Amino acid sequence: MDGLTDLLREYSELLDQERRLDQRKEALRAMIQEAMAIERVANVRTEFGSAQLMARYKLTPRQDAVRGLLDRDDLLPFAQFTPAKVTEYLVPKYGRDRLVALFDIEKTEFLQIKRPPGAADDAK
Repeated sequence: MDGLTDLLREYSELLDQERRLDQRKEALRAMIQEAMAIERVANVRTEFGSAQLMARYKLTPRQDAVRGLLDRDDLLPFAQFTPAKVTEYLVPKYGRDRLVALFDIEKTEFLQIKRPPGAADDAK
């Protein structure tokens, strides 16, 4: 049973290390994002990796606005359209500005950090 106790203790210690590493990574991300804001840059590349400020948009259709603008024949396909299909079929027909008015838009900004190619192989 002592062997099992030792394994569980070691596993618990590893979980604590992971938690500390996650906290440190989040602190570093915040510092990188703050430094990028101070320097007013959206992209940074170094020999250690790259960081890029990006935005993600969530579009939620406004039901009354959608029904008021789209033709009856467009309603069902619209519900199943991917962003690419909207761009390909509906934007030419209705125009981008008229379609944007159909959505509540939620913008989320985030920081994407990447290691340089082959960095994972170097750690071995």
